[in-house]
Amino acid sequence: MIEANRAEHMRMLDRQIRGLFVSRATALEVQPAEFQDFLDSHIETQQRLSEEHPTPLPERLSKAAARYRFM
Repeated sequence: MIEANRAEHMRMLDRQIRGLFVSRATALEVQPAEFQDFLDSHIETQQRLSEEHPTPLPERLSKAAARYRFM
């Protein structure tokens, strides 16, 4: 049961991520042929912003893990 809940939650998060990428691309007027380049660039930007975040990644991951107990 726990693994089923975890798998469903991950599918939901993946759908949200895809939807947010499409919404962000739309806001920037990205054309379909440009979408892959948009994704690559946006992911690189998000990686950089994550590295620059004032809260260390281990702490952020720990807080997120505490929120997600799949019981």
